[in-house]
Amino acid sequence: MRTAHVVLLIIVTDDHSLAHCTLLPLSENKMAKKRNVREVVADNEPQQPVTQRKKTSQQSESTEDSVPELQPIGKPKGNVRTSARWTNRQRTLIFSSRGVSYRARHLMQDLRVLLPHSKKDVKLDRKDSLSETVPEICEMKNCNNCVYFEMRKKQDLYLWLGKMPHGPSIKFLVQNVHTMDELRMTGNSLKGSRPILNFESVFNELPHLRLIKELLFQAFSTPKAHPKSKPFVDRAMSFFWLDGRVWIRNFQIVYNDSKSNEPHDLAEIGPRFVLQPIRVFEGAFGGRTLFENEEYVSPNEYRRMLKAKAAQKYLTRSLEKKATQLKKENIEIQEDEVEQVFHTGDSAKAET
Repeated sequence: MRTAHVVLLIIVTDDHSLAHCTLLPLSENKMAKKRNVREVVADNEPQQPVTQRKKTSQQSESTEDSVPELQPIGKPKGNVRTSARWTNRQRTLIFSSRGVSYRARHLMQDLRVLLPHSKKDVKLDRKDSLSETVPEICEMKNCNNCVYFEMRKKQDLYLWLGKMPHGPSIKFLVQNVHTMDELRMTGNSLKGSRPILNFESVFNELPHLRLIKELLFQAFSTPKAHPKSKPFVDRAMSFFWLDGRVWIRNFQIVYNDSKSNEPHDLAEIGPRFVLQPIRVFEGAFGGRTLFENEEYVSPNEYRRMLKAKAAQKYLTRSLEKKATQLKKENIEIQEDEVEQVFHTGDSAKAET
């Protein structure tokens, strides 16, 4: 036998007079609440005060606010390895202008291999303004260092080294370039390893050398815990100052047995190249000149001097020939008194 549960609802007016009385099934109880129908409860069951109801609502809100936010679970998308220790976000953009020679292209590729934190871009048109185009490219590539190779007349190679986007920047003349494939040295370090940068003590003496050292350090030093670097230090890059130029060499550190007291050895890897500073600019690829090398001679001027020297050599030789010819013409040969002593009479008659 099934029992039905009902609820007795009594509706009263404001003057406490009975207006309506009905029986509703239990399922219609919620609908009655929505119609703002006041339920009459027993006298022995006191009604909850309004202040306490507000307090309970505030407590529920505070408990909801105190719930900590959930953190996403899982690895980041992509194959890039992130690390909290990677705080030095140095990135170097290495690219060149159009018309570079094969030797400059191989040198640029060697630098990209040595610097795991480097990025590359397409060749830049030589007609574009470097001070406007290069900082914009570095901003799109998210790079704060730039190494730009510029070739002129298919024989003169220049290297721009600068901080982006506000400078400073330095223009070098690249000389004595020898790539790794050309040298074929015995050294062989791990690809992507972090180098030890070794600077000569003279770089701390002059102001422009200190600036050159800082730019070279920020461009060639691989940041710690970089995603593309290896946690090993097995090579060293050396920077020497000689004859007004920066001589750059790359060596492998050959570690000896820890039990032996012998020092570690160095085996050269390559590449080799020399940088002659031309001018230091305050801005990125332009701006006010901070330093100018007075001993610098442009390649065009140097070739002109060689041609003038060769032409002077030819002129000197031609003048010597003329002087010798004039000297021969001005020589007077005197008659020898003894020349006629052995002449016979027949020979004398024959001469007459």
